Amino acid sequence: MQLRARHIARNVLFNWFGTVANMAVGFFLSPFILHRLGNIAFGVWTLAVSVVGYMSLLDLGMQNSVLRFVSQGHIKKDHQSASEAISAALWVRVQISGLIILLSAGLAAVFPLVFKIPPDLVSDAQKAIILIGATNAIFMSVGVVGGVLSALNRYDLQNSIVLLQTAVRVIGVVIVLRSGHGIVAIALCELVAVMIGSFFQVWIARRLYPELRMQMNKPKRETLRKIWSYSSYVFLTSVAVLLVYQTDNLVVGAFVSTTAVTFYAIANNLCRYVTQVVGSMGNTFMPAASTYEAAGDSAGLLMLYKNGTRATLAVSLPILITLILRGPAFIGLWMGPQYAHSSGIVLIILSIPLIFAFANRTPTAIAFGVEKHKTTAQWAIGEGVANLILSVVLVRRYGIYGVAIGTMVPSLVAQLVLWPGYISKLVGLSRSEVLWRVWAPMFLAIVPFAIATYTVGVLFPARNLTIFFLQVIATLPVFLITVGLVFRAYVRKELLPRVRSLFFAEARI
Repeated sequence: MQLRARHIARNVLFNWFGTVANMAVGFFLSPFILHRLGNIAFGVWTLAVSVVGYMSLLDLGMQNSVLRFVSQGHIKKDHQSASEAISAALWVRVQISGLIILLSAGLAAVFPLVFKIPPDLVSDAQKAIILIGATNAIFMSVGVVGGVLSALNRYDLQNSIVLLQTAVRVIGVVIVLRSGHGIVAIALCELVAVMIGSFFQVWIARRLYPELRMQMNKPKRETLRKIWSYSSYVFLTSVAVLLVYQTDNLVVGAFVSTTAVTFYAIANNLCRYVTQVVGSMGNTFMPAASTYEAAGDSAGLLMLYKNGTRATLAVSLPILITLILRGPAFIGLWMGPQYAHSSGIVLIILSIPLIFAFANRTPTAIAFGVEKHKTTAQWAIGEGVANLILSVVLVRRYGIYGVAIGTMVPSLVAQLVLWPGYISKLVGLSRSEVLWRVWAPMFLAIVPFAIATYTVGVLFPARNLTIFFLQVIATLPVFLITVGLVFRAYVRKELLPRVRSLFFAEARI
């Protein structure tokens, strides 16, 4: 069990490394892009990315299917089944990639008819959409092969490729923007970066799993049925995610203005960065849950839920509390004082439901890992539809704040009403145990940190980002000490021995 725990922790750390690097790039690159392009062009770029982003739905949830079935085939040495699964997914997604290119051309044609695009940016917006579509098409087809790295738990190699791809993209974007180019050049940089990353994904995957045979022949009907029985509900979840994160920008662009998209996107992007950090943990819990289920280890599954949820909240709560209490000030220092008020209020509204969404991130991964994600997918699609309807209704009266409220309300209902009861069926805990034994200790531990954060923000307003981050770092020990006190028995009996075992094992190696 200790070895398994160390393996999970190792994967989490590698995922964190890649995610933090991407976040750092987005954090420092976003202001640069915004100020080089201006509010209007940045809003157009955000709309273009959001519109084409819907084409990721055409994945049909197959990426998760590849991860599950290739992982099972590799562990059981059933290379034939693994090869059939990935070949079927590749066969489908190559055809989908061709469809994406055609749809991108159609979207480019109607884009200026749907959104309020300045005439001088129409041509650039259309070209950018076509390039973004080509990027998605490559990612759609080659991404199947990249899923092999996740299936084999080689998150170190996977994140190395991501870092290389990110470096190529950043260098390219900085060069083209400093040379006076616009959104078309940015889209071209994205395309080149994905092509380079895709090449290395294929090369490494073939070396890691040489027994895997990928063919472009029409797959067996049984194989397609097996993949679809799993991926169909992953697809519904993907639809819900896009309805929540991408539709907001489109609603703002359609009912308010292109400039307003920039103000909303600043807050939305910050929430997305936090979600990426938490998601990088949850991604490693899914194959771990599959392993526990295959071994019939219900106790291990329960422990994964408890420790995974506590770890997720330990990482996410300090970030979210800081954004809620000091978000407007942070945005003012990050993007400029003109964005502090409007984007800051949106950030506060969007951050509140994330507290409870992250509390349920581990059971979500477990549900996918043990193929009990049908119910959660239905909830997710219901949340996404409710989000869209409420956002359209409220935007007319409250503007971008109404869109944010339309996102917050359905999420709170799903996370607080539906999920606690489902968790009891998933891992064998009652609703009261979920709330009081898993959630409550972490929420209690964050209270002193919240008080310290608010006090520092009021008494010592930060004048630049360096001071802001130093203040956050200075208050973070308050949370760590409180967590140590709340879980002092666990730290003494479980955590410290595992840490010692990890370091001693590394020393022997």
